Amino acid sequence: MRKPEKTIILLTLFTILTLISLLIVYTTHQTPIKETQKNTICTYTSAATYDYTAMLEPNMIYSNKTTLKPNEGTLYTKITKQINITLAYRFYATLSADATIAYSLTRTLKATNLQYQITKTNQTTTNQTTIQITIPQVIKSELDSIATKLASETGTSTPSSYALEITPTFTINANTTAGQISQIFTPTVTVDFTRTDQGDVITIGDLYQTKTGEITDDQIITRQDILYQRYASYILITTSIAGLFFSAYFYQKTKPKTETQPPLEKLIAPYKDLIIEAKEPPKTTPETTTINVQTIQELAKTAEILAKPIILTRKPQPTLTIIDQNTTYQHKP
Repeated sequence: MRKPEKTIILLTLFTILTLISLLIVYTTHQTPIKETQKNTICTYTSAATYDYTAMLEPNMIYSNKTTLKPNEGTLYTKITKQINITLAYRFYATLSADATIAYSLTRTLKATNLQYQITKTNQTTTNQTTIQITIPQVIKSELDSIATKLASETGTSTPSSYALEITPTFTINANTTAGQISQIFTPTVTVDFTRTDQGDVITIGDLYQTKTGEITDDQIITRQDILYQRYASYILITTSIAGLFFSAYFYQKTKPKTETQPPLEKLIAPYKDLIIEAKEPPKTTPETTTINVQTIQELAKTAEILAKPIILTRKPQPTLTIIDQNTTYQHKP
């Protein structure tokens, strides 16, 4: 008897649906419901702007022009007497800040084979957020004297190219309504004296430098979209498991029952007076006719009619046999 097709279809459908819903539940739980969102409350900036004026010797290149400013032309070493450099520093924030700024200045001569700190100023503290600094004049003849003396002391050759590194250090501490600000800003500028194909030139780089920072607040937010996805997955898995349970129940209820045969000893118990047990099946001749009897009851009636015993053999298969000359009656329970 075939199983009812509808129950099989329902059972298969809800089994697949349950597996899919379990996968959906697992997937929705891989994304956290809560996440940290960073909010910027205050931003602050330190800005340094360098400016310079190069004092020139009488010259033909610039038609006896006596000064050069940034972007006005190349600074040639031979016609440059000195360079006056100034630094304008400014600190500002998006919130009102009570700032204290400490600053100092270091000048260092650097070459491939030597390094020497020329000057270092003491630290100055101020509450002003705008600071003007005049840097000592850059005079190449003075730098050449230092480089030559260092070379003689170290036993090396006087460098043909070197750089003057100017390093101010600003330490900023400020109080705002959003919290404390702490920043260290070192806007270094380098004056390079180099020999190129165009001649001996002076280059001054990084005239404008900034450093920014921010005060942030971490806010934990709940992802409502992920939360709704989880709720939907719970509803889906509850529905699919309930459907699986009921479809399995109905499948079991409509499942065809298989008839089970009673044990051999129970079958033969009512006829034990008619049965004898043998180790081996009785031997028959080719002329013997075998009749298969449907039930043990009919075989017992035959044994009574023929007044013959029923022979029971258990191997290779339990068999009940009656032998009547060239005729055997058999039943295999």
